[in-house]
Amino acid sequence: MSYLNPHYLDDKWSDRYWPEFRLHVHKLIAWGYEDARSRIRQDHEEEEITGFIAEAIQKRLSFPSCPRWCQRYTLKEDNPVPGKGLTGKRRKVPDFIFEITVPPRPWYIFEAKRLRQHKNFRESYYLGDKGLGRFLRGEYASNYPEAGMIGYVQCDTLDDWRDRLKQYIVEDMKKKKNCKVHSNSDPREEQILSVFPEEWVSEHERLTGEGIAIYHILLDCCS
Repeated sequence: MSYLNPHYLDDKWSDRYWPEFRLHVHKLIAWGYEDARSRIRQDHEEEEITGFIAEAIQKRLSFPSCPRWCQRYTLKEDNPVPGKGLTGKRRKVPDFIFEITVPPRPWYIFEAKRLRQHKNFRESYYLGDKGLGRFLRGEYASNYPEAGMIGYVQCDTLDDWRDRLKQYIVEDMKKKKNCKVHSNSDPREEQILSVFPEEWVSEHERLTGEGIAIYHILLDCCS
């Protein structure tokens, strides 16, 4: 155990508890989206949608009828992450940080991005420097084996965007544009919950040389 890093996870903790951690945060995202869906509109900004979902998750966690495992979790909002020598307002702020409230208090971090047919919100935006790139550079989840990306789909279908994003990664690997950070394994489908049938996973090598798996969840925000 590292006393300089309160979020340090040894292999025993990761092997025993991380799969359950992954399942629970998926359930919280699913509940938040379900409860917030009626408020979400196609023209909403990323911050608005994230706010609706976060508010709904917080309400769920406060319900007396919430499953007992919910007592171990908290959602940290507007919480800057340390690292890269950034201080104050220059620190990066992920969209969702789920924390287990008992030591070693690990985090599961999600970054969210809009997806629509506009040059500023296409595949390169979701997978670029301000999206997936923040995990690959170690700005987010640098201590953890995996994290998540959420796509707020505001046009076309979830299947359309899943295929486009997966193809973008494959083509990027072929061009070796980011050969230092992308792994050689193709993205694969992995369904954690039936409510997210389009979920998929991509595996990457961070700039530090350490690997990270990214779980991609796409949410219909087209109404």
